[in-house]
Amino acid sequence: MRNPDWSTLPTDLVVRISSLLIADDASDFVRLRAVCRPWRSSTVETKSRADCFCPRNWIMLSDPNSSPSDVCFFNTSTHKSFSFDLTPYLDTYSLLRSLDYLFLLKHKITQGFALLNPFMKSITPLPSKIEPNCANVNAPKRLEDLIVYLSGVFVTSSSTIVLRFILDFLVWTKPGDLSWLYDELNLGSYSYSKLLFYKDRLLAVTYDGKRLVQIDLANEIPNQLQVDVVFLINELPPTLRKEWYLDLVDCDGEIILVTFKTYPHRCCESLETYKLDLNEKTYVRSPNLDNHSIFLGIYRTFSISCEDLPQVPTNSIYLCALYWGDRP
Repeated sequence: MRNPDWSTLPTDLVVRISSLLIADDASDFVRLRAVCRPWRSSTVETKSRADCFCPRNWIMLSDPNSSPSDVCFFNTSTHKSFSFDLTPYLDTYSLLRSLDYLFLLKHKITQGFALLNPFMKSITPLPSKIEPNCANVNAPKRLEDLIVYLSGVFVTSSSTIVLRFILDFLVWTKPGDLSWLYDELNLGSYSYSKLLFYKDRLLAVTYDGKRLVQIDLANEIPNQLQVDVVFLINELPPTLRKEWYLDLVDCDGEIILVTFKTYPHRCCESLETYKLDLNEKTYVRSPNLDNHSIFLGIYRTFSISCEDLPQVPTNSIYLCALYWGDRP
């Protein structure tokens, strides 16, 4: 039997396959578009949204400041790697921050900000002005005043770009907007777990009250961020104080809550893991991570599938040194 002509696949099937790749593996999506002209034309709508294309499960392994010509990315689910040469962009832009899989740039002449997506090789201009959506008279007015506090970037399916800062507030915009909107995270607590971006929602667990809360980013964000309590978590250790840490981790679509207590010599006790079901609003203690290992860091926490990676012990949790800042 002669080889099939893959270029004749129905358009709706190509679109369906490309949408699955977008949700899982950016590099495979790029390869699909490179196969033939019909496949590229079938995915032209997605290509037109390249400025907000958001690859999943990718982390940046190398430091782009020390080696901009060989920035390496790793997919925690598929174990594939991707290399990117940042140097051609540095003639025009200065690199401000690298966050997960994206680069925040500043134009050397216009001083304007931009977001570079290395997978799609697209640059999205970003506004410099901030429009506060709260009564705080001390709310920042310029993005450049906040860059040093930047701790995360999220890109939603509705093209909204969200920046999160360690001072507990968010700014958000859409491509083409002239300013950022700003609001504080009114979680009812000064202390909570790191935010987890999951299916167009930001999730966090508060220390006081032990609530799982969410901020829905899928639709147009209102003038003030609405924080919804998903459910109460009553089985967490009752003595949670400042020395306790909470972390939310996405293990291939399953939300894991990690709780533990640390000491200056970097050991921990009472480490527990819970599986959360957002639809059923339930949680259950589960020491089994389903063939995954978790890496906890101060700015980024992620899980890795240990399948086909015998060098990584399964069902393990690693406490990265950065979690303790400058402690000895």
